[in-house]
Amino acid sequence: MKTLDDELRGAVRRVDPPQGFADRVRQRIHGERRLPRHQPSRATGAVRWALAATLIVAAGSGLWYRAERTEQRRTQGEEAKRQVLLSLSLAGSKLKTIEMKVNRGEER
Repeated sequence: MKTLDDELRGAVRRVDPPQGFADRVRQRIHGERRLPRHQPSRATGAVRWALAATLIVAAGSGLWYRAERTEQRRTQGEEAKRQVLLSLSLAGSKLKTIEMKVNRGEER
C-alpha cells in the first residue's frame, strides 16, 4: 500500500513533452487568425435592458418601503406624544384637585 506522499509525488512528477510539441505550439500561434470579437445580439441587448429595469424597480421599491416605514414611525411617534400629553394633562388636573382639597382643609 502506497503512502499519500508517494501518491502525490507520482501525480505531480515531471513529464517531458512529446517530440515536436514546442514546434506545433509555435505553428498554431502563428498560423491561427485572431478570433472575431463578440458582437452583441438583440437578445443580449434585451437582457441588458431587462436587467436595468429590474434594478430600477428594486431600487425604487426599496426607497418606497423606506419612506413608508419612516412615515409609519412618524405617525406612531405622534400618537405616543399625544398619549403622553393627555396623561400629563390628566395627572395635572388630578394634582390640581388634590391641591384644592388640601388648601380647603387648611382653611378650616
